Amino acid sequence: MENALFSNIKKLYDHGLYECVIPSASLLCTLLQNDRNVATLEMEYQAMLYLSNANYKQHNYRTACNQLEAVVLQRKAMLRFKSSYLTAIESSYPQFQDAELRYKIAVCYRELGEYNMAMSTLQAVKTRTPRLNMLLARLMHHHGRGVSKKEIALAFKDVLRECPMSLTSIEALIELGIDGSEVHSMVVNAAALPKNIEWLSSWIKGHAQMYGCKHREAAQTFQQLNDTSPFRQNEHLLTKIGQCMYYYGNFIRSEQYLAMAIMHNPHNLNALCPLAVVYEFNKKKLEQGKLIAPLEIRTTGEFSSSHWFLHAQLSYMNSKYDRSLIFTERALAMDARNIEALLLRGRLFGGLGRHKDAIDVFRSARCLAPYRFEVYKGLVACFIRLKWLKEAQTMCALAVRHFRTSPRSYTMFGGTLFHLANPGAKKSARKFVEKALQIDEHYAPGIALMASIYQDEGDTQEAIVLLRKQVANHPHPKLFAMLAELLSVDKDLDAALHYYTLALRLDPTFQRALDGINSLTKAARTGKPSDKASESASSSSVAAGDGSNPGTMSRPCTTPNHEWLLDCDEASTEALELSSPAGPPDDVESDAFSEPFWQDVDGELTN
Repeated sequence: MENALFSNIKKLYDHGLYECVIPSASLLCTLLQNDRNVATLEMEYQAMLYLSNANYKQHNYRTACNQLEAVVLQRKAMLRFKSSYLTAIESSYPQFQDAELRYKIAVCYRELGEYNMAMSTLQAVKTRTPRLNMLLARLMHHHGRGVSKKEIALAFKDVLRECPMSLTSIEALIELGIDGSEVHSMVVNAAALPKNIEWLSSWIKGHAQMYGCKHREAAQTFQQLNDTSPFRQNEHLLTKIGQCMYYYGNFIRSEQYLAMAIMHNPHNLNALCPLAVVYEFNKKKLEQGKLIAPLEIRTTGEFSSSHWFLHAQLSYMNSKYDRSLIFTERALAMDARNIEALLLRGRLFGGLGRHKDAIDVFRSARCLAPYRFEVYKGLVACFIRLKWLKEAQTMCALAVRHFRTSPRSYTMFGGTLFHLANPGAKKSARKFVEKALQIDEHYAPGIALMASIYQDEGDTQEAIVLLRKQVANHPHPKLFAMLAELLSVDKDLDAALHYYTLALRLDPTFQRALDGINSLTKAARTGKPSDKASESASSSSVAAGDGSNPGTMSRPCTTPNHEWLLDCDEASTEALELSSPAGPPDDVESDAFSEPFWQDVDGELTN
């Protein structure tokens, strides 16, 4: 009977009927335990193999883990007798080899959330396959508390030595801080490297630039690879270009590439998550809703961390902040390394006035993604709101030194200096903004801040010329409104009305333009510019200018309190690169910027 039962269990397993294997194999194991006269070590071992692997295939991880560990102990007993049967079965079923059994045990522990046990199981294997090394590397990278980057890198390097085309390992090593040239050398010198993969050098170079805070250069490298290689319009290449432009702050181009990637694969979460944020910055609520709509039909059991983030982002854009925070927490509970979810959580805390909590979140994000400008930006904003200006100045300087080829860091530092009452700081602010515009002459926040500096210096005409040049090539409702306010102060009411109208064509609900037109109507009746227009123009895009009211915060165009932190920096000309909070009065010595400090950074620009 036992032989007939065994042969049928084998047939069920070979046909992949794992749910049928479980009860049959369980019966056989009980039979063999109760009747030791018919039991053989070989039959008992193979019956347990079928049972444990069937439970693994059916995702019964707790049961499978216990049974697989028992199988490993049985295998050790069989090795003592040098059983030839063991060699035969492992030749027929490679998945029953010791390394594969331990791999499955580690997967069971991972699915059960017991990450330390999973890592210990894999580390106990003397000769690990690339598959085991990859799982070990991922576990240490995501869940290894107290594990050094060197240990994690070694595991990824072990994968790369045998599988030089492991692009995931290449990216992970570069993200861990391994020099791109070292990674390239490992790949080129690998024995198993295939021929005709010159493109791989550009792939490695692009990732080294991306994780080295050179996002514009990285986008150019990936773009060149897209244009010159046979991989043109590949969804992964398009996603990389879109991500780099998103990190650089060019949300218009980022949207174009990420949207193309989504057209190739609507379920590409690496493109969906940044695209959802880009739609917010580009004020495309309808498109964002369409982006997330297909997810509504999914059951929550299918949701990954990225899916929860997408719902959190949509809730945030619809001003449902409590709901957004709940979804963000769910996303981070599933993946604590979800950078977009961390950034959104920081924005939510900042908007709710929980600035110290926001600082903790941004600091955690900085440990995981020091190549993201939003991390530094969020920290600077929180420090300024708490009037911790010494910490803010340190973070501004770090941003400038890390993002030397990005206009964002220079504009953020310049905007922060511009809000100080110190005349020397205001003078240096102009140098920082000029440096930003040297990098990108059409960078909207830099243009807006430079116009405000001109106006502060009394050169309103120069500000008007600058804004007119910008909106001629890069129209934006907030720049139109800013220009209209300056023209209103300059008593050119017809031109001001024209630009307010252009702003409303781009955004019919733009409250600032609507208020501006109302103020022009009142001005026409009284024969002079209204107080409101003068007030708006004096603050321009950098509300809070002279630092006379350090406790207030710019809230452009009825936007929620959250926008001061991370929203719409490239699109907004008001909460300009987080510099809208005013600086404190000069008599607050402990909170004031250290003058030699920013002069040193100013000197670096000159040199």
